[in-house]
Amino acid sequence: MENKRTVRTVIYWDRVFIAASILVLAIVAVANFALFSAAEAQTAEAAGTKESAAAITGAQSPDTAQTGVVDKEDSALGLTVVVDPGHGGDSIGATDWSGTRLEQDDTLRLGLKLRDALEELGVTVIMTRDTDVDVTLDERCAVANENDADLFVSIHRNSSEDHAYGAEVWVDNDMPEEDTLLAQNILDALVSVGVSDDRGVQYGYRGDQTVDYQVNRETNMPSCLVEVGFMTNDTDNELFDENIDAYAEQMAEAILKSGVELGLVDSSTDSE
Repeated sequence: MENKRTVRTVIYWDRVFIAASILVLAIVAVANFALFSAAEAQTAEAAGTKESAAAITGAQSPDTAQTGVVDKEDSALGLTVVVDPGHGGDSIGATDWSGTRLEQDDTLRLGLKLRDALEELGVTVIMTRDTDVDVTLDERCAVANENDADLFVSIHRNSSEDHAYGAEVWVDNDMPEEDTLLAQNILDALVSVGVSDDRGVQYGYRGDQTVDYQVNRETNMPSCLVEVGFMTNDTDNELFDENIDAYAEQMAEAILKSGVELGLVDSSTDSE
């Protein structure tokens, strides 16, 4: 009969415990690393989103995000004005008879000069756009309302199949006194420089005084829409090109004057 040797298995429990502990610590370390990496990724993503948003809105205004809030104390006068160059991007607006001169370009040219002239006077300016980009009417109104602006000025150029000419300024159809004052001051400023015809302050919407331009209807502050001559009139185009700097300077003075007359600016701080 074959002899069999009995083999005894010895379990070193202290070693098992140490190995198990090391395994648990490794698992915890891996889990913590995963959580940390996920948190870092989420933070980076959030930062990237903010940077992207800043890049988009920064194209509208060099000083403030389009829907951000400005500090009025940054203004020497405490006056905040939204300058709204009409159209932009795919919305070209009116054209001259050749179709090569675009309203969106003229309004931006004048808008940028108006911004500079206002800032020279110590006014805080928010642009609804400062490049050739699309901005909806809702967004334009939101820029003004969310920043609690004091005044809103929308710049446009007119067109007509009847060879009309001259400058006019549009206000809400309920004829608010504050808006009318702003509009009249701006129109007087344009006339003082030189326009082919003073077409006066108009109320409502072209062809229908029972409705309003959205930028007048849905802004919470005194506002107006300025039609700086007709794109379809050669004389108006010549006047625009020759006088654009003077238009901007005199419009800026008129806007500041309106701020003083409306009690938005202390007359003792008026640069005039």
